[in-house]
Amino acid sequence: FDIIYACQDVEHDRRAGLFSVPARLGVPAALRVAMVSHLVTIGCLFGLWMAAGLGPVFFCGVVAVSVLLAWEHWLVRPEDLSRVGLAFFHINAVISLGLLAVGLADVLLFPLAAS
Repeated sequence: FDIIYACQDVEHDRRAGLFSVPARLGVPAALRVAMVSHLVTIGCLFGLWMAAGLGPVFFCGVVAVSVLLAWEHWLVRPEDLSRVGLAFFHINAVISLGLLAVGLADVLLFPLAAS
């Protein structure tokens, strides 16, 4: 998430001598790094679902997170960073609270699946 947000500050970071991912690699490459990071995150969430024996609620939550992350990458383009605020604040808030909710719901509704 932070890589996408940092794309807004790429010129400042370069002038200030900061080594943010967008300042080092450029905005298009930084967005690709963010996408790869999100794909790894999705893989880890599916791995958690399998390893912890979580149930269908968590699985559906991970699918929803995958869709939301794809939407985030669709919204933010290297040539148009005007929707970073929507992607960073709103979508990420839904993702984090949603994962908490589905994790709790899954454990409470399907206690045998998690054990």
